Amino acid sequence: MANISKFDREDVLEKAKNLFWQKGFLATSTREIQTTMDMRPGSIYAAFGSKADLFQQTLIHYAQTSTDVLNEQLAQHDHAWDGLKQYLRGLIVPCCKQVPSELCMVMRTLAELDESHQETLDIAKNLLTQVENRFASIVEQAQQQGDLPAQFDKNKIAKKIQVHIIGLRSYLKATGDTDTVNQQLEEFFTQLETQ
Repeated sequence: MANISKFDREDVLEKAKNLFWQKGFLATSTREIQTTMDMRPGSIYAAFGSKADLFQQTLIHYAQTSTDVLNEQLAQHDHAWDGLKQYLRGLIVPCCKQVPSELCMVMRTLAELDESHQETLDIAKNLLTQVENRFASIVEQAQQQGDLPAQFDKNKIAKKIQVHIIGLRSYLKATGDTDTVNQQLEEFFTQLETQ
């Protein structure tokens, strides 16, 4: 087992994130956490607090990792809209092959937990709001670059993007139909660009 002074915090959070993302908060046992993180219970508690505290930290880690990927895509494209589209393609379609669950970890959390976990629900809702706000700023930049119509309400478009992410990923989880999901995503992009 790892000694608390010797573990790599980011690596351990990544392992815990993947476990929680795959199984959900409630179905993940303390024993599974210890095994996955390769840490003793006392070391986990000292470093991360309770299971709920650890889960909240992994949720924030998940959101930060996703933000980093979005930033990388934006940096690789001259136009913000092209970067966002590429990010969404990577987020929605190949997710079933590359991540522990087809569903977004934040949405999975909101679906799984009830009011007895209000602090965690609040964190998840706040993370969704932050993503939506980021999408709105990217839409605004795309409008300034002439890639999206100027008359669009950036906040409404950001909400539509969120709805499409949630819907398409849920559909993909239910059906495994990547062709339809790809088609729907590209049609969504075209509708926004040509209105």
